[in-house]
Amino acid sequence: MKNHKTSQLQAILTAIFVGALLISNIIAAKQFQLPFGITMTGAVLIFPITYILSDLFSEVYGYRWSRITCYVAFAMNIVMAIVFAIAIATPAPGHWQNQEAFQTVLGNTPRILGASLLAFVAGDFINDRVFRRMKAKYPDTHKGFGSRSILSSIAGAIVDSAIFITVAFIGQMPNDALVIMGITQVALKLLYELIVLPLNRYITIKVADYEAKQT
Repeated sequence: MKNHKTSQLQAILTAIFVGALLISNIIAAKQFQLPFGITMTGAVLIFPITYILSDLFSEVYGYRWSRITCYVAFAMNIVMAIVFAIAIATPAPGHWQNQEAFQTVLGNTPRILGASLLAFVAGDFINDRVFRRMKAKYPDTHKGFGSRSILSSIAGAIVDSAIFITVAFIGQMPNDALVIMGITQVALKLLYELIVLPLNRYITIKVADYEAKQT
């Protein structure tokens, strides 16, 4: 399916992927408290969707398309950051009292933005590479989809979390808290994917069948 014309469904799924990544980067600066003193970033609420869709892209549309979606999402994150910076820099009228709150929410520091983008690109690359190598064993079937989906996501999540947490928060939080955050974040992403794996497999097979009928 790698060379077929881009379908409407493929475009919609790509838009969802990019949208999920943009949202996750906006809420990444928000931290929330879990039991036992564990701190997490808001991005964990939606970011696993990008790994699920990345696996779907690799399974149905091929490795090349999965990489294209990564680069598009990366570019749109840069555009988003630039637009936010311009909006924050524009002078606010005297009657508008929310400039500081607006800047706090949308004005991610270069450190947070850089950590997020670097972690995403590296994590998604590892996820795709692991998935591609495992897919080579069953190039024409969906056999083994569950195992390669989980294992590739674990590899990608470890790389992503290690880079983001280290670059974004080292020196701002105790080291033991960073380690706990990283382990918990990977565990939550894995739990998320395990829970939705049956649905993920079902959707992937349905998308593959749909695309096969379009060719």
